[in-house]
Amino acid sequence: MATDDDDANAREVLAELDTILAAADTEWSPWVERVPAEYDGQRVYAPDYDLARRLLAVPIKQGYAKEQQSGRVAKALDAWIAAELRRGGFPPDAVWPRARRPRILPADLLPVEDAVAEALTRLNEFETRLEAYDAAVQTKGIKQKVPSLYRVRPAIRNIAEALPGEPAAHILGRFYVKQVDVVVSTWQRGPDLLVSSKTAFSSYLKNKNNRYEEAVGEATNLRDRHPRAAMGFAFLVRTNIFEEAGAFAYLRDLLVRLRKPDGDFDATMLLAGDWADDDLELRQIDDPADMLSAPRFFTDLLNAVMRNAPVDLHQEIRRRKQGEPTGGLPPVDETVAPEED
Repeated sequence: MATDDDDANAREVLAELDTILAAADTEWSPWVERVPAEYDGQRVYAPDYDLARRLLAVPIKQGYAKEQQSGRVAKALDAWIAAELRRGGFPPDAVWPRARRPRILPADLLPVEDAVAEALTRLNEFETRLEAYDAAVQTKGIKQKVPSLYRVRPAIRNIAEALPGEPAAHILGRFYVKQVDVVVSTWQRGPDLLVSSKTAFSSYLKNKNNRYEEAVGEATNLRDRHPRAAMGFAFLVRTNIFEEAGAFAYLRDLLVRLRKPDGDFDATMLLAGDWADDDLELRQIDDPADMLSAPRFFTDLLNAVMRNAPVDLHQEIRRRKQGEPTGGLPPVDETVAPEED
């Protein structure tokens, strides 16, 4: 069972990934045109597998894939899924975990966060002017110094620290509060999207029944309370799964059954990473099953988001996939927290 120290270590890996995430281009639309005969002329989702590899390589290189309970590799997977959802059209800070601290902050509070940042910027500018004025005064032989603002800065920072940011997202389900790995939610609407992620790198069949029961229970708990939220389930394994007789076939079947129409999840994904024990260099991330591929996962997930919300919401997601419709999209309903400008 994971301890508080394990949770702290898992959260800390996000700080190690911030530089990689900051360089990622979330403005690049993931939707690309494909051959009409093959895809019926529709746009298909093209995930940034290289970003996934670079993010996951950090904790794997550090040896954390050897510790099933460390959670650090799963956090790197969460960071990639969140980055892909930003590419899909969600506002950068609307997806949890955010690519900066605090990792969890309701989108409704972003104006407060921005106001605090602006206040600190203006304070810096004013202090610079005060220092220049003080220096000029001293040259004229006036001994009285200008008033100090040293108490103002902590007061402003206290406002920022008082914002209800959390290291993890806890969502109330029908039966219990569940920590969910990747979330889009607002105070006005509640959860729009919920994604759970799991990792396993050995002994795949040992706990297969427990994993299935956990996934089914989690899906039921969240779906019963949030019937219109888009829900996804992502699983990362190592390519050694193919060496354990029946393990890949069982996990593939499990993930397919968890997805609609048989299960409660709108999308499920299975990824396989390839690395050697001697150097721990992550060489590749693959989709070992077409029906559980990353393109299908993000397509199903974003389609569910658009299907479950009126057309005046999530407009950037709609534009990136479908383009601007004839006559344009309707005005955003300002009575519901807007997510796009």
